Amino acid sequence: VNPGCISVSERNRAQLAPEAGITFQLGNALCPSELAPLGAFDVVYAWGSLHHSGAMWDAVRNTTKLVGPKGTLVLALYNKHSTSAAWERIKWFYNRLPRWGQRFMLIPFAAVIYIAKLLVTRRNPLEKTRGMDFWYDVVDWVGGWPYEYASPDEVTRFVGPLGFTLRNMLPAQVPTGCNEFVFTRW
Repeated sequence: VNPGCISVSERNRAQLAPEAGITFQLGNALCPSELAPLGAFDVVYAWGSLHHSGAMWDAVRNTTKLVGPKGTLVLALYNKHSTSAAWERIKWFYNRLPRWGQRFMLIPFAAVIYIAKLLVTRRNPLEKTRGMDFWYDVVDWVGGWPYEYASPDEVTRFVGPLGFTLRNMLPAQVPTGCNEFVFTRW
């Protein structure tokens, strides 16, 4: 629902694929009446966003309606893990702090997240080829609210009956990271 996302996407398209004919549309995944006029698309891409909607399953259901016949749905959703409930409490608390408290809270989490990601992935978390820079990732990991999560089986069992076949799934690189899904409409 952030118009800035459209301008960033258009700027990226101009740099990376100016002749590709890619268009971007803004809509609220929780508002079917906003989405319906957009029509159907060959590819619908919801990367790390629907789990922050406050009603993830509704957002996923509404998003699937945008996928045309034989189209592709690409999702990235937070993985359900034994620590997910703790992260939910951390995020809830962070979002109730004043801004100075949030900044103070981020410092130790940045160090812990850096070390954990380095140990798990064996790569420097500051050297990224896509997505947000490390600091904005920390803000999202600590403060990304609302926060919902699901196991790969839960996602597949939910999306499959909506007319989709799972084509590929990449598990989260870190336990509470995002699982990545590619579904095709029947």
